[in-house]
Amino acid sequence: MSLAALLIDPFADFAFMRRALVACFGLALGCGPVGVLLMLRRMSLVGDAMSHAVLPGAAIGFLIAGLSVWAMGLGG
Repeated sequence: MSLAALLIDPFADFAFMRRALVACFGLALGCGPVGVLLMLRRMSLVGDAMSHAVLPGAAIGFLIAGLSVWAMGLGG
């Protein structure tokens, strides 16, 4: 089995892997500029605080509605 087959086949075979890849690209495109802005303004720990502040809301959304992206997003 080649390296290309190991890296590409999961994304070709499974829909959840394609959705995860799209989500990762979306996060990278959205978080990159925000991270650069926070670093330039010497507020790098604000991003860390924001991520920790969002987590309990997302967890509560999960407890209420299960794996609903909208509920977890609203909770966050």
